[in-house]
Amino acid sequence: MNKMKVALIAGLVFIVLLAMSVIPGCKTEAVEETTAAAEETTAAAEETTAAAEETTAAAEETTAAAGGTTYEDFRAMAVAGEYVGEPAKGHTMAFANIIKAFPFCTSVENNIIEEWKLAGGADADLTVLDNAADPNIAIQNKDIIFNKNPEVFLQFQFDAKINDQIAVEAKEKGIFIIAIDVPVGDFPFMGVDNYGTAVLTGDWAIEQIEAMGGIDMVDLVLYQTNPTVGETVFLRIKGSVDQMVAKYGDDLNPDVDGGKGVWAVVDSSSTEKAKTDFQNILAKYPAAESIAVFCLNDQSASGYQAAADISGRWDAEKTLMMSQGLDELGMQLIRDGAIDGDSSYFPEKYGEYCIPGALAYMYGGAEAVPKEMFVDNVIITPANIDEYYPVQ
Repeated sequence: MNKMKVALIAGLVFIVLLAMSVIPGCKTEAVEETTAAAEETTAAAEETTAAAEETTAAAEETTAAAGGTTYEDFRAMAVAGEYVGEPAKGHTMAFANIIKAFPFCTSVENNIIEEWKLAGGADADLTVLDNAADPNIAIQNKDIIFNKNPEVFLQFQFDAKINDQIAVEAKEKGIFIIAIDVPVGDFPFMGVDNYGTAVLTGDWAIEQIEAMGGIDMVDLVLYQTNPTVGETVFLRIKGSVDQMVAKYGDDLNPDVDGGKGVWAVVDSSSTEKAKTDFQNILAKYPAAESIAVFCLNDQSASGYQAAADISGRWDAEKTLMMSQGLDELGMQLIRDGAIDGDSSYFPEKYGEYCIPGALAYMYGGAEAVPKEMFVDNVIITPANIDEYYPVQ
């Protein structure tokens, strides 16, 4: 029995020693298997990331191959009414309107939203705010937009000095801006060639004056100006002044006292404000009957008509009124015989320039965006308005 006990004990000791020699090995193998699994997971994650990047690159290559990614490519798509490959999908943009209450600005906003969606952009990726012709609100809107950090910010704001300040901060934060109608620092500009449209308007006005019998048939020429809009928008009138002076001499020069041509400092931000300012100006020239007026926008033109009417001096037959921009208000004023010629900027097509500009930046950087994206201008009159804007 003792020998059997000894044998059993020896066997148990052998088993324990064998187990102890095996257990550490098992632990090592488990760790190695876990490490290998983790490495495989990391590799799989890297492959997934690489695949996602390849998918994004492939999507951009598809867009480039199918329709191109330059401003000119996107502009062609906008004109055709179809963007290839949903180029705005997954990108972000913001737009701050100058004053949505103006029909012109409503048309601009609607077309920007329409083009953004047409290009595949999502509502959630587009921020739209109203600056309401108020510099303080414009600053608040800027803060909201900068916090959202969009790829492109379309800024439509009338105060040039505020825009210059916004431009500085945008560059500090790395946010790209496209300015609409009023410059924002040295960022790209989309809108009207202000001096060009003024020359066009001035030449047209001269044709009308000559048809009336010449400048002797005109008692007073008012050139509207509004210092708050800055030097660039001022060119919208300056070109007309230069053409009038070139044709008729310094008697039409508002910088020379005593002539027929005078500056009319008038607030262009609303019809009501323009009316008040024009009333004060008309009061200074009680003897003037035949009057030519160059207005900055249709709200100002409406203000002039209201001021002349209240003053008992409105006579469509003795008034030659030119305006800029042509919105729904301007169209009505043309059909009513108040505005004689309005240089149309076609606000309902602004998105066809802004969105291609934004997309060009998204795909090619700042150097891919033209410094100036000008709209075409046409003088709209009672004779041709139905050709461009048929009555619905």
